[in-house]
This record gives sequence, C-alpha cells and structure tokens, in this order.
Amino acid sequence: MLSRRAALVFGVMDVLTALLVALAVFQGLPVRWAPVDVVAGLLVAGKLASGVALLARAPTAARLATASAGFALAVGLVLTTALALTASWLAGVYGPVGQGGAIVMTLVVALAVPYLIALPALQLVWLGAQPSSAK
Repeated sequence: MLSRRAALVFGVMDVLTALLVALAVFQGLPVRWAPVDVVAGLLVAGKLASGVALLARAPTAARLATASAGFALAVGLVLTTALALTASWLAGVYGPVGQGGAIVMTLVVALAVPYLIALPALQLVWLGAQPSSAK
C-alpha cells in the first residue's frame, strides 16, 4: 500500500481532478457531444472512485489508482494531440483569424497537461515503484 502521505496527496489530487474535469466539460462546454460526455463521465467516475479509495485506504486503492491514472493519461495524450493538431490547422488554414482559435486551443492544452498528463504519469511511476507485496 502507498504511504499514508502519498495516499492522501494522490487521493486529494484525484478528487480535485474529477471535480475540475466535471466542471470543465459539463459546465464549460456550451454544446453536448456524446463521445466527449461519455469519456469525461468515465474519467470523472474513475478519478473520484480512485480518490475516495485512496483517502479511505481501501485494499484495492492501488489497483484502482493505477487503472484510473492509465485511463487519464491516455485521455490526456489523445486530447492534447487532437488540440495541438487542430490549433496548427486553424493557424495554417485561416491565417491571422485562425490564430485566435489556436491560442484558445493552446490555453486548453496548458490547462489539461498538469491534470491529465503530468499527475497520472507521476502516479503511474509512483505506484509502479511500490514493492509487489504492497500492491
């Protein structure tokens, strides 16, 4: 099992990530689109379950945190790749007008990287470094 401090930090960060994703997708996006809503819902549910399990020091917390972090990392990589490609396409095709959209896309990437790439990658490294008897 994770140390008490690591479980607390990762648990709080998972709950915070779940809340931020829920707020960003379900309140921030003006239009609903099923693929985005389903992936965001799964991400929120996974991160919330992982955070609560870590905070409660549940026996399955490490496995749940690993699965949740892997899913979040995959979503983060797909999201940042899609946004980066879209931003470059907008700036290239629409010139100065498209640069405004490209700036918005870049800001979204900058907001997503800490919670959907850096934190899950750190969690996976940290959880992978635990002794196999602790998992």
